[in-house]
Amino acid sequence: MSLSTADVEALSLELVGWESVPGDSAVYVDGEAVERALVGIDLESAEIQLAHREGYDLVLTHHPAGGRARLDFPDVLDRQVEFMVAHGVPAEQAEDAVADLRRRASYGAHSANYRHNPSVAELLDQPYMNVHLAADELGRRRFVEVVEDLLAEATVADLKAAFERAFPEFRTAATDVETRVGRDDNPAGEVAVHHAAGTNGGASVARAYFEAGVDTVVYIHVGADDAAELREAYGDEKNLVITGHIASDAVGMNALVEALEARGVDCTCISGLSP
Repeated sequence: MSLSTADVEALSLELVGWESVPGDSAVYVDGEAVERALVGIDLESAEIQLAHREGYDLVLTHHPAGGRARLDFPDVLDRQVEFMVAHGVPAEQAEDAVADLRRRASYGAHSANYRHNPSVAELLDQPYMNVHLAADELGRRRFVEVVEDLLAEATVADLKAAFERAFPEFRTAATDVETRVGRDDNPAGEVAVHHAAGTNGGASVARAYFEAGVDTVVYIHVGADDAAELREAYGDEKNLVITGHIASDAVGMNALVEALEARGVDCTCISGLSP
């Protein structure tokens, strides 16, 4: 039995045990009888036209592509606070650490052309949707499992090697798992996986973790200025490990693709996802 876009959205929630659609995910154009889907990390107007020409029933992208998913994106940043508090950061300090990120996300959403990609899909009547937070949560949980299996004496190098062993997405990526702050021979110590919270928390969130006693923070990406600020503040004493943006997003999206294919949807994977 083929799925509708509503069914695909419901499946993404079912996989993580959630009841409501996160603010960064949306169906832009509804569709029924989804048997063939074009799936990728970033599928926008050009890929919508490609899918329409090639007869795909659905364009399923990961990153928010417009509409309410773009405008309501700041809502998912609450998870930044949840993750910090879970690692011992006082709630007020966690709120302060994410305040500037929230402000910048709100300004960015307000200024974006949130109608661009959805309007192309509407013109072509091409079913189009994105799943962001739920897919990232699938990846985050797998990352946490790797961390929980580490030996007490594990080093940062051991952590990186464990990630690469666990995920073929990392082994085949053109990017490496990188140590942006700290040293590979440092003890990994207490590790905080900060993923599936909209985006990385920058220097302020990593600093809040470090001040609460966390030894190693895992982001999937970070800006050069943020990394430099943390190196200036902590030298080699604390660790920031970057797993790679596209490879990390692929971990969760591939899990969603597997679930779709198990339900009879033929998925063609491009834009950061391997067939």
